[in-house]
Amino acid sequence: MSDAGLYSQVVRLAESHPDTTALVRGRRDGSGQSISFAQLLAGCGRVAEALRAAGVRRGQKAVTMTRDPFELVTVVYGLLTIGAVPVLVEPGLPRADLRACLDGVAPQVFVGEPLAHVARRAMGWAHGHVRTSLVTGPALPGLGRQLPVSVPENGGPGPEVREPSAEELAVIAFTSGSTGVPKGVEYRYGTLTGQAEALGPVLATEPGGVLLAGFLPLALLGPALGVTTLAPAVNHLAPARTRPERVLRPLLEHRATVVAASPAVLGLLAGHCARHGLALPSVDRVLSFGAPLRAGLADALRTVLRPDAEVFSVYGATECLPVSAVSATDLRTLRTEAQHVRAGTCVGRPVPGVEVRVLEADRTGVGEIAVAGRNVSPAYHARPQATAASKAAADCGLLHRTGDLGRLDDQGRLWLVGVGPAGRQQAVLCAELEGRGRRNHRDATEALRDALDRHPDGRRIGQVLIHPGFPTDIRHNSKIDRQRLAVWATKRLRRAR
Repeated sequence: MSDAGLYSQVVRLAESHPDTTALVRGRRDGSGQSISFAQLLAGCGRVAEALRAAGVRRGQKAVTMTRDPFELVTVVYGLLTIGAVPVLVEPGLPRADLRACLDGVAPQVFVGEPLAHVARRAMGWAHGHVRTSLVTGPALPGLGRQLPVSVPENGGPGPEVREPSAEELAVIAFTSGSTGVPKGVEYRYGTLTGQAEALGPVLATEPGGVLLAGFLPLALLGPALGVTTLAPAVNHLAPARTRPERVLRPLLEHRATVVAASPAVLGLLAGHCARHGLALPSVDRVLSFGAPLRAGLADALRTVLRPDAEVFSVYGATECLPVSAVSATDLRTLRTEAQHVRAGTCVGRPVPGVEVRVLEADRTGVGEIAVAGRNVSPAYHARPQATAASKAAADCGLLHRTGDLGRLDDQGRLWLVGVGPAGRQQAVLCAELEGRGRRNHRDATEALRDALDRHPDGRRIGQVLIHPGFPTDIRHNSKIDRQRLAVWATKRLRRAR
C-alpha cells in the first residue's frame, strides 16, 4: 500500500471491485446492511463535499464521535479527503479526562451523533474552540448542520484529492488512559500505511476473506485492506454487556473467516456458543486485542472452532499497533516454562516490519520495551515533554518507549513482566525506606497512599508495598532487578489475601 492514504486505496478498490461488499453495518438485532465498495466511495465523496460546503478546511482538527460504523468510516475518510485531521477519542473516558483531551487538542470542528453534541454542550468539551458543529444521524434542532450520511443507493465517482506526503498529519487518536493520562497520538499518512502493512500478515485474510471487527478502529482499516469488514453493533462503552446475538448473527450469515476483538467480546461469543451447542465453522483465525489471551478463553474458543482454526493474542498500543503476536498453541507449550522460571507472559514474535528493543536491560535481560517501524507514531499532539520522554532515535529508526517491562528470549520472542496472574496484572508501587521499624513502614505506607489519592492517576495503583531492600544487579548494585521484585510482590499479595 502506498502512502497516498486510506481513501485513495478505497478509490482503487471501488474501481476494480465495485460490487464487492466493503462494509456490513451491524444493527442491534444482529442483522446487517451490506455496503459495496462503490457505495462506500460514493458515501465518502458525498460527505467530503458537505464538509467543504460547511467550511471545513485543510489542517483543521475535527473531533469525530459516532458509534455507527458507516458514519465513522465516511466521516473519517471524508475528512482525510479534504486534508482535515480527524480526532478520535473514547467517549467513555472519565469526564475530567475527556474534557482535558478535547481542551488540549483545541478542535475547530466537532462531528458526531446527536447524543455526542448534547454531551459536548452539557460537559463543556472544547468550549471556546469549536466553530463548526456537524451532526450525523437524526437531526435535532440547534445542534448543528446535518451531514448526509445515509448509504447511497448507487455508486459514483469520488472527488479528486491531492496526494498527501507520508509525513503529513493524518489523524489524532487518543490513548485509552489505562496506562496513564490519555494522550493524543499523531498518525501521519505514512503511519497509517505502516499500520495497514503490519496488520496484513496478522489478519492473514485470503482473497474474498471476511473480517469481523469487534472494535471500531479496525473497522476503519478493514475496507482499505480490501477485505469485507463486518462491524457488529458492539456496546463500545461496555463490550462485555453486548448481546451475543449482535456478534454471532453477522458472523454466521456472512461467514466470517477472521474474528478480531477484545477478550471481553470473544468471551461472550464463546460462552454463548458453548451454552447453545453452536460452532463457528467458517472462522480460520481469531485475534485477541487489548489484553493477553487467557488460557481459559483460548480453551473456550477451541471448543467452538474447527480443529485447524488458529487463535492468536496480539500485543500493541495506540502508539504502535500491532507489535507482536503469539498463537494459543505456542502459549500452551510455553505455559509450563513460564511457571517454572517465572518468565512472565509471552506476547510472541514481532510482526514483519516491526523491530523490538529492550532498553536499559538488567542482568536478567528485563528492561523497557521499545518499538520501531513504520507503524510507530512519531509524536504526541501538543505534548512535547511526553514526546521527548517516550521517543528515542536509534539505528533502526525512531523508537517508541512503551513503558512496559519485558525481555526477548533466545528465540526472539517477547515476554512481559508483571505482578499477578497473566492477563490480570495490577499496578503495584514498591518503595524502599531509609529507616527501619514497623511503625516507620505504616507511616510511610499511609503517606504514599495519601500522595496517590491526591494524584490524578493515583487510583491506578492497586497496592503499596514496602520492600526491605530492592534486589539489584551484582556489578553496580544500582539497577533494580525488576523480575525478582515482581516475584516478591506477587508472594506478598498472595499472603495478604
